Amino acid sequence: MGDTNPISGLGAGVRLAGFISLAGIVAVNAMGVLDHDTESGLGCGAQWPLCHGALVPAFSNEAVIIEYVHRLLTMGFAIALIVFLVHALRQSRAGRPWKYMSWSLTVLLVIETVICTAGVLWTVPNAVMSWLMPVGLAAQALLWLMVRPGGALPSAARPLRRRALPVTLAALVLVGYLYVGAWISYAGPHGLAPGLMMAAGIVLALMGLVWIAGDWWSGVAMAKMVWPLLAAPFVTRFSRTTMLGDLAVYLWLSWLTGVFAMRLMGGLGTSGLGVPARQSVRDASSA
Repeated sequence: MGDTNPISGLGAGVRLAGFISLAGIVAVNAMGVLDHDTESGLGCGAQWPLCHGALVPAFSNEAVIIEYVHRLLTMGFAIALIVFLVHALRQSRAGRPWKYMSWSLTVLLVIETVICTAGVLWTVPNAVMSWLMPVGLAAQALLWLMVRPGGALPSAARPLRRRALPVTLAALVLVGYLYVGAWISYAGPHGLAPGLMMAAGIVLALMGLVWIAGDWWSGVAMAKMVWPLLAAPFVTRFSRTTMLGDLAVYLWLSWLTGVFAMRLMGGLGTSGLGVPARQSVRDASSA
């Protein structure tokens, strides 16, 4: 089967920019989690882009180091991301799904940047800051779909193509799950928030069971990827005990969002990268 990913038609430099962007956004989001959970967000003071009035501050404590590294990573991959996005948006011949993901990724990254910058310069309500988690992970998942080798989604796209509404609703539950979890990490486990997150986790786990059963019935290998989804009810809040624990939860949530992105694109009746789902499955079976 030929490579259906439009990124393969771009120059080597643009493809490299895409992979650097993916590595960069994963690193930036991971550092953002550590930044928040160690309360290092104001490690450089309420200044941007300077840190305590200097380009290179005195690394007097852990908060300064974490926040400064977070900012360096952000600036370091921004150029590669801009290069990739400009060329991705120009790939109109790749079809509607590629354009949809390119523009969605651009909008998500703008929203994430605005919230992050506002959080440094001003006091931003927890209800707004909590959007960083679902927005950042959604952007990360879209970028992964765009640059992953091979491009076409697994053959699970075919049985899902007539179930766009259930998959979309499940994705909305995931957004709520991530948002409430982030809100708890900012404001603490108050009121109904822990219960709502547990309920959303149970819904996600039930959806995982349906997906696993459907994939096995259809002979789709993607069932093996969905098993960790069943852990959702038990991740009732983002870990704030150790940095390693924070990163473990972040990696799990990244995987979770990536699986939903693949499912959502499949459920909308497309391979996600410009190839109709039915054609993608037929090509895969003949490869």
